[in-house]
Amino acid sequence: MQADFDELAEQINKWSTFVLANLLWAVLSIPVITLPAATAGLFTTMSLWVRGKPPNLFVDFLGGMRRCWLTSTLIVLLDGVIGGLVVLNFTVFPIMDMQNPLAFLSRSVSLFVGLALALVNLYAWPLLVTFDLPLSRVLAVALKFAAAHWVYSVGLLVVVLLPVIVSLWLPVGALVLVTFSCSIFIWNWGAWRIIRQYVADEDRAKLESPSPNR
Repeated sequence: MQADFDELAEQINKWSTFVLANLLWAVLSIPVITLPAATAGLFTTMSLWVRGKPPNLFVDFLGGMRRCWLTSTLIVLLDGVIGGLVVLNFTVFPIMDMQNPLAFLSRSVSLFVGLALALVNLYAWPLLVTFDLPLSRVLAVALKFAAAHWVYSVGLLVVVLLPVIVSLWLPVGALVLVTFSCSIFIWNWGAWRIIRQYVADEDRAKLESPSPNR
């Protein structure tokens, strides 16, 4: 009986952390300037959970924000610049003659750059919150993972987006309570399956709980 109660209490604690992390991210993202740092905090929390280390919500979330605020802001700014150029290109395409080889090439390049940017982000954020690496190294390693595992990465990208797409048909409260935590959890889980293959055994043992199924 006590074991069942302990298991129930553990599950309640896990799901309350899941919901509270989403709420914390939503509140701390209201000043747009804090969005990158808040996102790093949510990634930190979900990354620990994925690796079997139950997070201390406020300590780990705020710690991730404080530790990664600058690098996360630079990533978002870089995403904004490159993504903005891709969007700008697509706004121009409707007025271009797509029979022109240069116009076709430009559209193809824009699609490739947009997809590559998304796939690099799949690994950049988990790497950022898990390892103490400079931004240049984070992006270089993320690009290598995206290129080496591009089929898997495209599939992961689709799965990561599913909670957001489903939430469009749910009450707005779903976004505030679970959607982003769910997406970031899947994001970390999928990325960690690739990242851990390249981590030395002794380092992986430090990063993962000895009881990963906990």
